[in-house]
Parts: sequence; C-alpha cells; structure tokens
Amino acid sequence: REKKSYERFTQFGLVAALRAAEEANLLDQDGDTGEIGVMMGTGVGGITSYAQAYDALYAGPEERPIDVYTIPRIMNSAVSSAIAIRLGIKGPNFTLNTACSSGGNAVGQAMQWIREGRLRAVICGGAEAPVTYGLLRAWDALGVLSRKYNETPETACRPFDKNRSGFVLAEGAAVLVLESLESANKRNAPVFGEIAGFGSNCDASSLTNPDENGVAESMKLALDDAEMSPDSIGYINAHGTGTRLNDPLECRAIHRVFGDRSVKLPVSSSKSLFGHAMGASSALEALATLLAVQNDCAPPTLNCDDLDPECVIDPVPYNSRKVQIEAALSNSFAFGGSNAVLVFRKWKP
Repeated sequence: REKKSYERFTQFGLVAALRAAEEANLLDQDGDTGEIGVMMGTGVGGITSYAQAYDALYAGPEERPIDVYTIPRIMNSAVSSAIAIRLGIKGPNFTLNTACSSGGNAVGQAMQWIREGRLRAVICGGAEAPVTYGLLRAWDALGVLSRKYNETPETACRPFDKNRSGFVLAEGAAVLVLESLESANKRNAPVFGEIAGFGSNCDASSLTNPDENGVAESMKLALDDAEMSPDSIGYINAHGTGTRLNDPLECRAIHRVFGDRSVKLPVSSSKSLFGHAMGASSALEALATLLAVQNDCAPPTLNCDDLDPECVIDPVPYNSRKVQIEAALSNSFAFGGSNAVLVFRKWKP
C-alpha cells in the first residue's frame, strides 16, 4: 500500500534518504528526532500521476476511474513527508521548489538551519522523475533538448562543446545528511567534508533566460558567506546544461568572479554524465562536488570534443583529473532566475 501511494520521484528520494541516513548512522542513537529536519527539492513533483489522471479522463473512448492515490502522489511535499514517516523524524519538514536549483537551495537552507542552531541535523537534497511524454514534448518545444546525435545518444549532451544542441532529460535523486560537528562527533559519524557557504539570489529579469549579473552575484554571495576568496577555489561544478545560450553566459560569469584564473580553473559539467534531472540535478551535482573535494579529483565533462571559443574555461574533457582541491563551488541556475551556489571545503579534523 505504501509503494502504491508514492510517485516515482518520492520513491527515488526515499531510497536515497534511507541510504544516506544509514551511512551517517544518523538514527543509531537515543535522542529527540524533533531536532532533525527534512528539506527536499523538486521541480515538477508527481507529474507522472498528473499524466495518468489526464489519460484516465481523456485518452480513451470512455472515462476510466482515477487512481485513489492520485492526490498524495502528485504532492511535491510527498517526498519529504515519506522520508520523515519512514525514519520517524519529527522536526521541520519542507519540500522546496525553485525549478532546477531546487535541490541546491534545499541543501543551502538546511545548512542555515544548522548554523542558526535550530536543528542538529537535516536530511536534504532533491528528487525528480520528469520523463513523461507530455513533458518531453514541452521541453522540446522550448528548443532546449538535444536534437542531434540520435544514433549515439550517449554523446547527445555536450556542455561547452561547439556543436552542443541542448540537454538530455534525466531522473534521479541525491540526498545528504548535514549536521553540526558536535552532533557528528557524539557518535563518531563519518565526515565527508564541510559545507562552508551558500549564495542564493534571483536574477529578476526573465522566466527563461539567465542573467549574467545575477549568476556572477550568486557565486560572490556564496564566497562571501564562506568568508573565502576566489583564489581558494580549486574546482567548479558548473550548471553546464549544454544549451546554446547558457554555457557561454555561465563561463562569462565565472570569468567576472575569478578573472584570468578562470582560464585554468577546472570547470566541468556533471550533466554530461547523468543528464539534466531538473530539481534533483543541483543535489546530484552538490554530491559530485563534495566527492571531488574529498578525493582531490575533478570529474570530467564528457563529449566536449571541440571547445566553444565563447567558453574560455578548462572543461576537464573526457577523463577525471587528480588535482588539489581545498574548496569548490557547485553552481545551479534555474528558470525564473532562482540561483543557488554552494561552497564545499575539505574537512581537516
């Protein structure tokens, strides 16, 4: 019954959260679970159930019954609620929607809760399952899905490449357990790194087109929040959608913040590896950035065969690269101009 009431995005988020909580040994202790929160992000939530309900009403010669679980399945908040229900977490519970930066903003807000002393730990991240026929057609109508390389689909997403034509829609979830150092030390929990800063702002210019000023400002806000200089950053996980407009704009914004260093600074796009999972993408990329810092390894940008002259960066083409990374940025920029940038720093006990 529980599985029937959960949409695919909720199932993805729940599985990821259970694995994260287990790895962190988060609940292997006595204590008030009201001191633990859940903050998840999603862009379209239960869109599959919307599509199924529409089909039941209009796709056949006669109406068919709508699934009794349709309402709880379509709720964006179902993913955070499912996590809390399964783990018995009684603290603040939110699902946040800022389009494709939802997961990043969720992680950033979780960090702020802990900083303020409101909570000792937060399960946070993003989940998305947007691959439906109607949504694919809608994204294609915008002209942002890759239309080339249909015979070799693994090469379709080509961030920063001269011949890029758009992104590939994806599904998935990523969940992190953020907590105070005191909370982690009390039970000898594994520490993978430190989240040091968060920058969130709005371009306030367009529903669909990013603004270079707002994108650059979000990176500056994150660095200021972390009390770090641009010179301390050894890697950037870019938003890097592979669209004609976004990639060069992000590169220009990076240059505005990092100056001449941006030419040699490793900047890669994880969307070339696992596609664009909308509201979950920023959480997936946050996790990739954290692991890059922990392992001193910049992940690659796949399919960047011919770097666009307008993208004056080092995209780490094809192969990951061992490089000293004391701190890194994770960039996420969304429709509506909602930006989220996270700073991760190497943990040194």
